[in-house]
Amino acid sequence: MAQVTLTIAGHQYHISCDDGQEAQIGRLGRYLDQRGRELTAAIGPIQENLLLAMVGLLIADELAETYGELEELRAASGFGGAETKAAAEAVAVDAIEALSTRIETIAERLRGA
Repeated sequence: MAQVTLTIAGHQYHISCDDGQEAQIGRLGRYLDQRGRELTAAIGPIQENLLLAMVGLLIADELAETYGELEELRAASGFGGAETKAAAEAVAVDAIEALSTRIETIAERLRGA
């Protein structure tokens, strides 16, 4: 198991993670630190635990907005979760059938040659 040291709001945190995940954890830590710096620049210094809670709420809000936008896009395109999968499968089936027909045509031509 790997370990990453993150610096958020001037405090270091030692985080364990799966091997190979160090870079991703580092990026996430830098994002948290950035959001924390933005928040303290906007409202002034606050206690560390309150800062982390507020940053968590900001990120949760961003995530909720993103999910909402994703649902709107799905609704606008006419596809939901199961419908999207069914539509993708139908496209794949059509492509396979067209390819199969072409292969059969080529095979018949080769037999006739």
